Amino acid sequence: MGYFMNRRKLAVFLGIIILLFVIFPDMVAGGAKLGLTLWFHTVLPALLPFMVLSNFMIKQNVTGAVSRVAYPVFARVFGLSKAGCYPAVIGLLSGYPVGAKTTAQLYREKMLSKSEAQYLLTFCNNASPMFLLEYIGVNCMGLQYPAAVLFIVYFSAWLGTFLSGRRRFYQENSEGLRSFCCEEQSIIVSLDESILDAFVTITKIGGYIILFSILAQVLSELLPFSDIIKYIGIGILEITTGGAVISKLAMEEWLRNALLAGLCAFGGLSSAAQTASVLAGTDLKMADYMGAKLRQAVIAALSAAVWFRFF
Repeated sequence: MGYFMNRRKLAVFLGIIILLFVIFPDMVAGGAKLGLTLWFHTVLPALLPFMVLSNFMIKQNVTGAVSRVAYPVFARVFGLSKAGCYPAVIGLLSGYPVGAKTTAQLYREKMLSKSEAQYLLTFCNNASPMFLLEYIGVNCMGLQYPAAVLFIVYFSAWLGTFLSGRRRFYQENSEGLRSFCCEEQSIIVSLDESILDAFVTITKIGGYIILFSILAQVLSELLPFSDIIKYIGIGILEITTGGAVISKLAMEEWLRNALLAGLCAFGGLSSAAQTASVLAGTDLKMADYMGAKLRQAVIAALSAAVWFRFF
């Protein structure tokens, strides 16, 4: 009975969305155009190379070399196993949802235990450094030293992990977990599969960004709320679009920057949907991930408020 009720609610919700699309085609076109532009000019060039490289490294079994280099530091700081160091490193260098995608891929390949994969999701899936530095730090915040926002967002993830209780996986029994060594695959086959897989993932990301940008555009035009509430709502839905509109709010700079930092740490429902997409087919819990992102958002907003207000 509950299943049919949920399906009925979903059908009603989708019917309302379709009706809005038919009644307000200009809003839909504007939101779609904005989402497509942001995806093509910002997300695609920033994420696609990392996705292809990450997939290729996993398929060619060279992730072990990266993990061995990072292991002495990451094992001591985060308590990670050697296999767990790779998604932690790639998550620092890339953006949503590459950290989660790499974690899920290693978990499917039985290189990570479930507990370590779930733990990694609390801090390895964040906005990319280039997105935080150039788009948020320079374009939206107008900072002379945009590294501040990068540090705040990443530090909030790490601090949240420590506050939740650090676990130690480098001593975990690895029986049943596959090592990095497996059947070798030719370079050209690995490259072909890596490119195809990366384009499938980046296309999904683009679809989510466009859909959430359309929804944000329609809601911002129709809801009878003040600009600040509308823009925060847009940021909760999709941070790329939200950053552009929140940067124009008439409020004190430190408060606006704190708001942007918190929303960047959360990542938006669009990033959550992207993460859920790459975790599909695993038993990793999205509820735990969302709880960690909300905790990170609060820490980032408070840290940014203190930093930009007094320093």
